[in-house]
Amino acid sequence: MVNNFGQTCRGTRWEALLLLCLVAFPGVASADAVSSPGFLLRNQNPFLQIFGLPPFQSAQLATPGRLKYDLSLDIANHADAGDNDVEDFAIDGESYFLTLSLRRRVLDRLELGVDLPLVAHADGFLDNTIESWHDTFGMSNTKRRGPSNQLGFEYSRDGNLLYQLDSATFGLGDIQISAAMPLRESQGDDRRSITLRSSIKLPTGDADELSGSGAADLSLGIYAADRRTFWRRDLELAGFAGALLLGDGDVLGGLQKSAVPFGGVSATWWAMHNLGISAQLYAQGKYFDSDLEELGGNSVQLAVGGEFRLPQRGLSLLLAVVEDVSANATTDFALHFSARKTVGK
Repeated sequence: MVNNFGQTCRGTRWEALLLLCLVAFPGVASADAVSSPGFLLRNQNPFLQIFGLPPFQSAQLATPGRLKYDLSLDIANHADAGDNDVEDFAIDGESYFLTLSLRRRVLDRLELGVDLPLVAHADGFLDNTIESWHDTFGMSNTKRRGPSNQLGFEYSRDGNLLYQLDSATFGLGDIQISAAMPLRESQGDDRRSITLRSSIKLPTGDADELSGSGAADLSLGIYAADRRTFWRRDLELAGFAGALLLGDGDVLGGLQKSAVPFGGVSATWWAMHNLGISAQLYAQGKYFDSDLEELGGNSVQLAVGGEFRLPQRGLSLLLAVVEDVSANATTDFALHFSARKTVGK
């Protein structure tokens, strides 16, 4: 059923994306500061980012009557390889994700949203910088053995090449449509909130270029948030858990799992009125039935960074560095940049 629904969306054109971008950037902005902690990150492993994993989110919903949007740029550098008697896997290169995320409370108990991504894969430019970064902080460079700044994503099984991408690509990714319903909202001194979130990912990308999976996916999760005080400053805590149901995709379809659990936690401490320091973990189960940890393993991403708010403009600027916690199915290193804003009355 997921696949049949998704097939109708393959004809999505660039004009639709451009139109929505124009709608999302009106000329008049509210003066309220944006309140939604955390970095809108996903797993950026090139073979896993094609699926409908929802971005990292909290339980906080958009303010009634206002449109909230994030414009995010993620740069993910890949350098990983693994093999056994049956399989051979390697990813080397960089991926770039430019995503416009819109959220609006259309009813008192319903928020709707859409994520519109552009996806590019290329040879990149960060290899030497990342190797120096790892050397400085005592991290391993053992899998960075090939030539710097080259592109090559491939997987072989029983001597048969099942997937290969060795030339640069750029295009529209798989669009996600989301809905959220508050189960408990913070009021007065009670700062705890609980939200039910769901999403459907549509196959608007291209499986041959790793900008989509070729199938529709569904997700459902429960999200919780709380706000406390630490050293006389606000400390925002968030956590969530859910499941992702995968349609029958076109990328290594014979190895693909049907469901993937996911969950995450985050903490944002407001060291100053306009400056927050954040750390978050995002974990997922196995996407593929492979004995190679680099493709079939669990994944855990750690993101550390900050958020700077400009309340008069209703704007927040976010920056994060993303690392794999262990050598598994997670991209080696990534940078996240985001501008978050609210508009409306």
